[in-house]
Amino acid sequence: MKNCYPKNITLCGIKHSGKSSAAKALSRLTGLPFADSDDVLQELFHSETGKSASVREIYQELGEEKFRQLEVRALRKLFSCQERKITALGGGVLSNPYLSDMDRSGFGFLCFLDAEDEIAYQRILRNGLPPFLEKAENPFMAFCEMNTSRREIFRSKADFILKITDKNTTPQLSAERILSAYREDINE
Repeated sequence: MKNCYPKNITLCGIKHSGKSSAAKALSRLTGLPFADSDDVLQELFHSETGKSASVREIYQELGEEKFRQLEVRALRKLFSCQERKITALGGGVLSNPYLSDMDRSGFGFLCFLDAEDEIAYQRILRNGLPPFLEKAENPFMAFCEMNTSRREIFRSKADFILKITDKNTTPQLSAERILSAYREDINE
C-alpha cells in the first residue's frame, strides 16, 4: 500500500489552520507515518541544549534568526529519511529565509490549508497569544497582516489549496480532499 505514494505529502498554512489535525487524519487514511516539523525542532533543541522547551520558549530563547536556522536544520533532518510521510509544517516555515529550494523539494506534494483569519485567531486565543503578537497594539490586526504576506508565499509554493472554514471542514474531510488532489497530481 505504501508504494502507491511516490512522494511526501506536506501541509502548510498559518498558525492554527488545522495542519496537524488534517495530517494525522491523512496519515490514518494512507497508512503513512505522521510527522510535525515543530516536534522535530523541539527534539533537536533538546538534543543540542539538554533543555525541554515548547516552540514558543525556543523562539523566545534563541531569537528569530537562530530559531530560523534551527528550524531549517530540523527540516533537513526530517526530510533526509527516504521513507514517505505526512508532515505538518510550522506556520512560518515557508517564509524562513534560510530555507533553500533543495530543502523545499523534500516536501513533495505541498498542500496549503487556507484558514480564515478569524477561525485561526480564535484557536490561538485558546492557548494565549504567542510572543510575536503579545506586544502588538492590535494583536488580531497584526495577525492578519502577517498572514497576508505568508498567504502569498503559501499560494505560490502550494500544489493544492484547501479553503478552511468552520462550516465545511473537519480533519477527516480535509484529509479526503487532500488525498484526492494528491492522487490527481501523481497521475498527471
